[in-house]
Amino acid sequence: MSPSANKNIIFCSTSLAAYDRRMQRITSAIKDTNHNVCWISRHHKDIKNESRDVKRSYIRCLFNSGILFYLEYNIRLFLRLMRLDCDAISSVDLDTLPAAYFASKLKRKSLIFDAHEIFYEVPELIGKPFKKWVWKQVARFCIPHANLCYTVNDSLKLHYENHYDKEFHVIRNVPDVTPQLDDVKTNNKVMVYLGAVNKGRGVEIAIKALQQLVNHKLVIIGDGDEYQEMIKLAQSLGVSDRVDFKGYTTPSNIFPILQECSISLNVLVAESENYRLSLANKFFDYMHAGLPSINMQYPEYESILNQHKVGLMIRDYHVDDFIEAVQKLEDTRLYEELVHNCKKYKANYTWSNEKENLVRLYGL
Repeated sequence: MSPSANKNIIFCSTSLAAYDRRMQRITSAIKDTNHNVCWISRHHKDIKNESRDVKRSYIRCLFNSGILFYLEYNIRLFLRLMRLDCDAISSVDLDTLPAAYFASKLKRKSLIFDAHEIFYEVPELIGKPFKKWVWKQVARFCIPHANLCYTVNDSLKLHYENHYDKEFHVIRNVPDVTPQLDDVKTNNKVMVYLGAVNKGRGVEIAIKALQQLVNHKLVIIGDGDEYQEMIKLAQSLGVSDRVDFKGYTTPSNIFPILQECSISLNVLVAESENYRLSLANKFFDYMHAGLPSINMQYPEYESILNQHKVGLMIRDYHVDDFIEAVQKLEDTRLYEELVHNCKKYKANYTWSNEKENLVRLYGL
């Protein structure tokens, strides 16, 4: 995008705007440069309670999941985009790219592709070769035509550049500067999981681990496809009195909850290349809250933890490996070292740094 004043930029996502902190940061960052921003996202029940600092527009669909949802959403999104004045259209992941691509071509405007995952490698598409093929065709057809592309970590950057011969930039999804933490906290044996409560995200492992970690508690911040199943699992194992299900939590309320905990969980099974190459934003949320984290030994975490020891890694997605890591954190000296490192290195991973790079990429 070439520099000019008062650009109109439209961001398109299928996420729920009230809970998508990454897009909240990105849209606010662009708006702060005194340009006009509109964020089109999925309609949801909590719209009236949203706190917002950018203009938002919502698409309400008859279908809520599956191929019919994506088809309907893209048709409605395309029609919405064609009615709106803009200088650039930013598509967040492949599920909004078809509409953004065709609208940008017809309107002769810049197309931006913002990839926070490898969409055709998500676990939901395992065993569904036709659907996976369709999304790969969307990527092959649309991505090469984007004027600007960026993603959330170096591993995904390499994946996209190797597959589409297109330059990608990295904008990490990290928190704003957080308040100075108090002195090293005591390990109060309260574990916390932040994120979607979906299959393979480590929630079931943590709940099962409580059977052996009898002095530990677990806080779960988030909702998802497996939320009710996890409540039932905790009840069936007799540990529900030590599991606090917070459900969906607004971004402003997350940090205070994290600071009441002592061990953070970032464990997920690499069912797909998408998960293996991921770098979850919660990893940085935990660091900013001064919480030693337990992570999988995947490339992005290994790269950071080899430089800045703010957590531990486990090789296998298994209850025994998880329990062993938790028990290691009972070593007071190790625990306090990790907390100290969280406080020391969090300044390396702040949104203020990423924001400068984002604004520069947009040419604003």
